[in-house]
Amino acid sequence: MRNINQLLRYALPYKKHMSIAIIAMLVQVFVGFYIPFIMKDIIDIALPSNDLNMVLWLSLFMLGLALLGMAGGIVNTYSSQYISQHASAELRLDLFNKIQTLSFKNIDEFKTSRLITNATNDIVRVQMFFTFLLRMIIRAPLMVMFGLFLAITTSIELSNVFFITIPLLIVSIIIIMLFAYPKFKKVQMALDDLNNVVLENSNAPQVIKSFVSQPYEKGKFNKVNENYRKINTSAETVMAFAEPIINMIFNLGVALILIFGAYYLNQGNPSFFNELGEPRVGLLMAFSSYSQQILIGLMMFAFMMIFISRADVSAARINEIFNAEIDLTNAPDAKKIKLSGNITFDSVDFGYGDNGNLVLKNVSFTIKTGEKIGIIGSTGSGKSSLVSLIPRLYDTLNGQVLLDGESIKTLDIETLRNEIGFVTQNAIIFSGSIGTNILQGNLGADLNQLEQASKDALIYDFVESNEAYFNYIVKSKGSNLSGGQKQRISIARALIRKPAILILDDATSAVDLQSERKILNAINALSYNPTLLCISQKVSTVRRMDKILVLNNEGQIDGFGTHDVLLKQSKVYQEISKSQLNIGGVDHA
Repeated sequence: MRNINQLLRYALPYKKHMSIAIIAMLVQVFVGFYIPFIMKDIIDIALPSNDLNMVLWLSLFMLGLALLGMAGGIVNTYSSQYISQHASAELRLDLFNKIQTLSFKNIDEFKTSRLITNATNDIVRVQMFFTFLLRMIIRAPLMVMFGLFLAITTSIELSNVFFITIPLLIVSIIIIMLFAYPKFKKVQMALDDLNNVVLENSNAPQVIKSFVSQPYEKGKFNKVNENYRKINTSAETVMAFAEPIINMIFNLGVALILIFGAYYLNQGNPSFFNELGEPRVGLLMAFSSYSQQILIGLMMFAFMMIFISRADVSAARINEIFNAEIDLTNAPDAKKIKLSGNITFDSVDFGYGDNGNLVLKNVSFTIKTGEKIGIIGSTGSGKSSLVSLIPRLYDTLNGQVLLDGESIKTLDIETLRNEIGFVTQNAIIFSGSIGTNILQGNLGADLNQLEQASKDALIYDFVESNEAYFNYIVKSKGSNLSGGQKQRISIARALIRKPAILILDDATSAVDLQSERKILNAINALSYNPTLLCISQKVSTVRRMDKILVLNNEGQIDGFGTHDVLLKQSKVYQEISKSQLNIGGVDHA
């Protein structure tokens, strides 16, 4: 309950609807208990005395109460739904905002599939808790308390039944919860694994189909699906025992009332006979009704405790996200400065995780404002890791990165990233339009800026050829665009913000050589002259830059200089050049 209690703050702002729901619920509970009281008078007083007028008026009164109870139920349900929908929407929004602040390291630790489950399935379980909070969680104890009071008032002798039924029900609830809670936690973890496989397959359909690996993927999915089935079946098996046990105790209570009633009638107990000496059948019916209300309340309470245990597991997982310590935060006196584009790496070590496996080792270099730098190295040499340190997507383990002489740890993160245009290795396209995708780089850009960025990225011809212009609809992940078009849109998104530092992480791999040269020429001609870092696997691309940074397989700098200098001094660059160029640096083409 501790975890779910922490999320109750999302329901507290709706005190007005909460008050209405509670009042409506009290009306409904009152009606449910008062109707048996009227029935008792009809059966034990009105009918034996043939007072048909009393029977008629009490019957009409019962009908009015039933309608009042129905109205109370409708109002209670509406108010509960209102609170749960609004509270869960705000919770979902806060969770999404928290996920947005997570660093890459945090996301690596939680895993994307886990975050998806948190934002969907876990939120739904908490939403259901909010729904039932005012419909059952408060109602159940009220039904038990009112029922016990009225039952004892009606017949203290028959109330001995509760010494048997209530302890049995409480013990059953405790045993079921002890078995159920750990299983529900395993269910959510198994669901994370299931979502992970689905996410991987939905993100890589081309690879799966190209390599005809559907049988392997089906086998992998079947494995996690079967694991989820087994764990969920195990959890639901515990739940399956709950209903028959509770029903058994419920029926036992009814049987005991009849047995006790018959015993006291046989003993001639005066409280079980009316003034005419006839058995008080109405008393037995009223007590039976109160007893049923008590057991229904306890049954509600039992199911709600089981449900709360499931919701508490989800709440715990959500709170883990909220309580996650963000490793990338602003310094208390973070600076907001306009960057010119000077970059310095000073003895930088970097690695993923805490296992000491370094991707970059003792990396040091300086790039002057406006310089165009090519970055090359074999796969896994740390090229992408290196440029990810500049917008501070990760922090260094040792050493520091400086921009314009200032450590990036002293700079305001949002201001820093607004000064950098980053085009990722895999073009990221969002559902919407071409215009909305490009404008993500600068939401305040006008049409002229949008057109200029598109022209510089060589996507404007495609835009102009469509009647919808920049409103051309783009499907999720850009599935209706070619690889080259997606890369050009990504480049335009970076260019429209006029960054001081422009990073192209193998961002022209899907365009032809001629288009690549046009894009790089357009970047060179930009009036604001950004510092450019261009990662590429092609020597023909990086040799066009002012200097080239070469990384070896150990994540160390093997050379930093011009194409001609590196051909003499860098073994790694020599090997790459020989595999792509003729001796002397002349293209095969």
